Amino acid sequence: MADGTSTKTSTIRLGMCEVCAAKEARYACPKCEVKTCSLPCVQIHKKELNCDGQRDRTKFVPLSEMTPREFMSDYCFLEECTRYAENRKTDPSKRFTHDQRNLPVTQHRMRTAAKRRNINLRLQLANFSRHKENTTYLNWKLGRFYWRVEWLFANIPHEANLARNVARFVDERCDEEVTLSDLVAKYLDLEQETARDQRKLLANHQTAGIGQLSFWLRAEGVRRSCTRCYLLEATKTLGENLAGKTIVEFPTIFVTHEPKPPGGYEAIDSSEEFEEEQEELPITKPGPSSKAIAQDLDDSHDVYHDLAAAFAGEDVSETEDDEEFEALYRERVEL
Repeated sequence: MADGTSTKTSTIRLGMCEVCAAKEARYACPKCEVKTCSLPCVQIHKKELNCDGQRDRTKFVPLSEMTPREFMSDYCFLEECTRYAENRKTDPSKRFTHDQRNLPVTQHRMRTAAKRRNINLRLQLANFSRHKENTTYLNWKLGRFYWRVEWLFANIPHEANLARNVARFVDERCDEEVTLSDLVAKYLDLEQETARDQRKLLANHQTAGIGQLSFWLRAEGVRRSCTRCYLLEATKTLGENLAGKTIVEFPTIFVTHEPKPPGGYEAIDSSEEFEEEQEELPITKPGPSSKAIAQDLDDSHDVYHDLAAAFAGEDVSETEDDEEFEALYRERVEL
């Protein structure tokens, strides 16, 4: 009898159901605290309020209103945060930092080869989606880049219902010695299958012809880079167009049938990029310690290039060669 009385008292304490208002409430939502009487009412409240029923563990609770349940919940939450931080420290994908001084051998070779071409190649961490998608390949024997290129054809008709009226295509490996006009011909020349398949989508670009198209490289590493781009020349090779530019993993090129940047973008010159980078560099007076560090880095750099020259005839795609190369490199540096 006493148990029945206590149950009735607890339901009366919750009041009437806030969904149907016909029965006494039996449940309180941990997140939004809506009182309900049954499963159908719980489901209705979740659907109407877009509630997942899980209590917000970061919600502010005054100290005067905290109970042992809140204290224990906060303690468990802090424990989970600690475990998450410790797991991130031991994550293999976090091994290489943005300094990029300890990159894998193949990536180091790519950056070195890009630097010789006056291209500032920036490689992201292994867990970044753009890094995972990158298929750019350096043929070490031929000394030639095969870039992954992302083509964004702007000014697509509204009937296509595409985001920002841009059609996206990707070429896995584009030879740096081929001109832009030849690389994009597969999308414009109706004698090729790809162009015929995209006839409806790229009708304006195919009608304009290669002579009327403009190519724009999305800017990276400059202020307001998300709204700026470089004008490229269709008659020049891909490598010549990328010279003097900053590339994050692989280039993204806009193609328009108008002599102006795509909507929302403005043109930028390479000289402007250089000036802005110079402004951002702090002006400091190098001391003896910084000179010593620079000398050590130069020595390591020379050792690396000596070993790279010795391995110039090897196939870099084999893991054994990379491991042998890296072991010799570390041994020389330690000596």
